[in-house]
Amino acid sequence: MFDVRPGINTLVGPNGSGKTRALRAIKTALDATNRIAIYGRKTHFLAAGRSSPLEHYRAAVNSPGDFNSQEAAVGHISYRSQWWQIESITGGLLVLDSRADLRLKVEARLQQLFDRSVQLGWSQNGLTVRITPVSGGTSYAANHEASGILQLVALLAAIHNEEIGALLIDEPEISLHPQHQAFLLEEIEKVAGDPSDPTRKLIVIATHSASLLPLRKISELPRIAFFNSAYQAPAQVPAEADILKRTKLAALVARLSTTHRMAMFAERVLLVEGPSDEIIVTQLARHLNLRLLARNAQVLPVTGKNEFSEAAKLFRLMNKQVAVLADLDALADDNSLACHFSDLPQAAGIADRLGRTNLADLDHDLRNALTKFMADHQAAVDTAAQTYPDWSSNDAMALSKRRVTLARILTNPESFSAAAGIEATSLRTRFDALLDALSELGCYFLRRGAIENYYHSAAADRGKPELAAEEAASFEAVSAGDLRRNYTDVLIALDRIAPNQRVDEDLLLRPKLGAVLTAAFLAMDNTSSDDKLNTLARTTIGADADVFKLSNKSKDSLRIEVDIASPLFQRQAFPFEIGHDDNPIAVAQSKLPGIGKE
Repeated sequence: MFDVRPGINTLVGPNGSGKTRALRAIKTALDATNRIAIYGRKTHFLAAGRSSPLEHYRAAVNSPGDFNSQEAAVGHISYRSQWWQIESITGGLLVLDSRADLRLKVEARLQQLFDRSVQLGWSQNGLTVRITPVSGGTSYAANHEASGILQLVALLAAIHNEEIGALLIDEPEISLHPQHQAFLLEEIEKVAGDPSDPTRKLIVIATHSASLLPLRKISELPRIAFFNSAYQAPAQVPAEADILKRTKLAALVARLSTTHRMAMFAERVLLVEGPSDEIIVTQLARHLNLRLLARNAQVLPVTGKNEFSEAAKLFRLMNKQVAVLADLDALADDNSLACHFSDLPQAAGIADRLGRTNLADLDHDLRNALTKFMADHQAAVDTAAQTYPDWSSNDAMALSKRRVTLARILTNPESFSAAAGIEATSLRTRFDALLDALSELGCYFLRRGAIENYYHSAAADRGKPELAAEEAASFEAVSAGDLRRNYTDVLIALDRIAPNQRVDEDLLLRPKLGAVLTAAFLAMDNTSSDDKLNTLARTTIGADADVFKLSNKSKDSLRIEVDIASPLFQRQAFPFEIGHDDNPIAVAQSKLPGIGKE
């Protein structure tokens, strides 16, 4: 389960991964152990649907085209003594009505943000809420107020209510502008702490918002639980973990950007080397319909090759699937990245399959082989290096010749003349074994050198991000096939973090079609009406049969014409005819083959 600590605790993960159930379990545990009650304080839960008591005053939620036009009113006066047990906005409004100090605390913030004031009163229907513009104007019922402002009223009332010792909020970001989400986090941080202090409270939030992720230093990382599946326990970094003492990792956490924070909500993360790589990779994904975000994947730029290992460790602590797409200099210059992946538990089996002790050992041998190749064929190496652009950083120009030599070996070994070319081809085969092994672990390299070596043109008079933007803009005029051929090295990595999960409707329709056809042929005769066939279909699979339209085309033998009746499932293979002696399973498979098999 989740280790709850004083202060802010955050649950992150996709919909359906168990965050709300975890919030409920935490509340139950807090109540059962009297962890908060011992201080004479309340545990309060705010559900994701907390604005629902007001919704039927704002929209037609209960019946078609109709909503309650009366002044919004919620709750009952008898509920005031149990306000903390109400999980909607109603609980907060009830306590605001009874406490002028708390109402003024909330109003001060509403006036600062929205120039609003709140008035509460009782009617026969319950507690009424009216909003007044502070700078002047007529008051109006909460029916006509923005949803986000009403959400903030409830949230601020709970945050600043010192009677609450533990506050649990499901999706506090609902209806809030990102700026107001950041403001809300600041307000939460002001009161978060040990509930034994009457001015502080334990806070647990489940969120999808990077703006509400309180992570500015490495010591805060253990307060975040990473949910990936309802069938898998959430990942949480132990507070005593040795890795939290690493200086490089602490520096990485300290400079996390919004993009980095978004990656914490993803299931898979692809680390790339800098903004140019991020531009190209994300735009390639968009043009090739890979839909990274829809597949719970995030592309994340690091500040250089030396940060790959630390960033990968950070995201593995969060139970993320991590892949790296590095420039070739991360392989040519040193062995740190190869050693990092060689140390992963699953690397031992891959190395054993190759007959090696470990992959770092293989990398060591290949590095020596590359050095020997360059010494044995210095003239050929020098000639090749003069014409091959090295886009690596200028801080290691002494390594430039080694980088471009390796790129030439991996991409065009025949370009080395005579004996050098034969040896280069052999060396590439050996490097391919290492690179294939590393790719199984999620480590990929741009074999041509850097991302700029893949551009159709690369003028040296512009900065790298500008060149990347120009290249990405040119994708509109390039076919998908050409993009895939040119950027194969990138797409292999993309396929790792964004596997094909397109919705395949044929998988759903195919068994229904097979069932309909089988039932129809078993019960029909030459004179059966079309209505009878469709009734048989409906009797077999229910209302789902309405997707299909069956017609009797029998003459000497039984035949059925099948069409798609619904405009939502149009297929070129329909209508078609099938005979009694045809295999309905095979026909269903051929007419509804699935994505990519048409």
